[in-house]
Parts: sequence; structure tokens; C-alpha cells
Amino acid sequence: MIFKFKETEWAWQDDCQEKQYWDTWIPKKSDLKIVSKLPKAEMQEVKDELWESLQSDLQFTRDRNNTRRRAKRLDKQNEN
Repeated sequence: MIFKFKETEWAWQDDCQEKQYWDTWIPKKSDLKIVSKLPKAEMQEVKDELWESLQSDLQFTRDRNNTRRRAKRLDKQNEN
């Protein structure tokens, strides 16, 4: 699946194609693949901007995962 950020097309790396649909998956910057043909310096700049724009969504996932894990730990403590 190809996404668009500003005028640049991007996708997840091939090994992330299934993981991207997992509820708890948090991607790494290296999981991004710029599909558009750009000069190397510009490609890194676009990748940095894209990564920065994804941070609020990634933080939401991190917070949700932490809340679930915390609840699970508390449930375990209450059982004992």
C-alpha cells in the first residue's frame, strides 16, 4: 500500500506489510520506504518530516499499549 505525504509517495518496508495491521505495532524510522524518486539528501529530509508527522499517532499507540500492560500487571497483582 502506498501513501502520500505532501507530494511524496511512501510505503512501509516489505517485511512490515503484515505488521502494520497489528493493533500494538510501533514502527521504526527504518520501516519507512520513500517510493518517489528524490535526491538522497532530499529523501532523508522528507523521511525526517514524515517521521515527525507520524509521532502523534505513534504516541497514541504507545500510550494505549502502556495502559493495557499496566492494567494487566495490576490484574495479576490483585490475583495474588
